[in-house]
Amino acid sequence: MKKGRRIIMKNLTDNELEEILAINDEDLAELLSALSNKSRLQILKSLLGGAGEFRMLLEVTGLSKTALAHHLERLVENDLLKHLSRGEYKISKDGRELLRAIVTAYSQSQRRRKADAARHAAYIAQRYSKDKKEQEELKVQFVRLMPMRVASFNSGICKSPEEKAWEKLRSWAEPRGLLVDLDENPVFGFNNPSPSPGQKEYGYEFWIRIPSNFEEEGIKVKDIPERLYAVTRCVVDDPMKDIPEGWKKLVKWVKEKSHRIAKVPCLEKVVSPSESGDDFILDLYLPIKE
Repeated sequence: MKKGRRIIMKNLTDNELEEILAINDEDLAELLSALSNKSRLQILKSLLGGAGEFRMLLEVTGLSKTALAHHLERLVENDLLKHLSRGEYKISKDGRELLRAIVTAYSQSQRRRKADAARHAAYIAQRYSKDKKEQEELKVQFVRLMPMRVASFNSGICKSPEEKAWEKLRSWAEPRGLLVDLDENPVFGFNNPSPSPGQKEYGYEFWIRIPSNFEEEGIKVKDIPERLYAVTRCVVDDPMKDIPEGWKKLVKWVKEKSHRIAKVPCLEKVVSPSESGDDFILDLYLPIKE
């Protein structure tokens, strides 16, 4: 990337597009090539919340040190990242604006709609597949949740706290369009307070991510710090059976890998919500002590 090149977000006419492509096609191809890698996109995504260290990026990407160093060098060379100090990196203004432009265009594209439809079809096929071995295989990845501000909705202590907390969140978030894109505004839930032995009543709390400057009277807002989690997907047919079994398998996997569990809430991320309260998908987030 040529030094000093700036990304200016404006609507270009077809003539302007043609002129820029005619002059800068080689440079643009190099820039797009720097982004055309899943690991490099993962690096940029993990740095959207602020600067990060090499060690953190190793955990997030799962790459070897040599491979990660190569990807970081490529992003720095193209002015998409800034190398702040030894082992510390930050997404550049150009990198952030370019990533936003690409993701915004993709989110409104026919390609994304086809991809979403394909994922849904794959989910249906997975649920009804006869190959149970593949379904039961536990797949775990490490995910670092960056600092975020959330709106919080608690059920209070009752017999069906998940449903009550969800209705509170839904009645507030749905009219504001916050449930349209669960990637932009992810929803997390956890027991709060957890059930006592022999007690059927307990509490449940939902979080939904909101802009960092958000304030609204009557809404409880929390600022959640950065944390590392071990994450696995849980396809739920029977909530009373599938969710506890999913947590049991994840805890066992983490302990077998000699990781320590942090004493903060375990989170259940809503991937595919359900109208009826069953037949849905969660990602289970188990906090890891660093």
